[in-house]
Amino acid sequence: MTEDEHGIDIQEDTELDTADDEQEDEPEEVSNEANSEIEKAEKERSIEQESEVREEEAKEQENPDAHRDEEPYQ
Repeated sequence: MTEDEHGIDIQEDTELDTADDEQEDEPEEVSNEANSEIEKAEKERSIEQESEVREEEAKEQENPDAHRDEEPYQ
């Protein structure tokens, strides 16, 4: 700031909420809600995929000799 400038720039420091500001805020809230819903859906999908993988691993561990069931006993 130069010496001849002093005081506060009122337009720079003042933020008044107006009706227009409220209308602008609403789309942000809606998009945030949509993003959170998308994130929840992605988490649910990843949990389902992990559980399916675990189920397959558990089946293999339950009967590790499953591949031998088709061979005749000698």
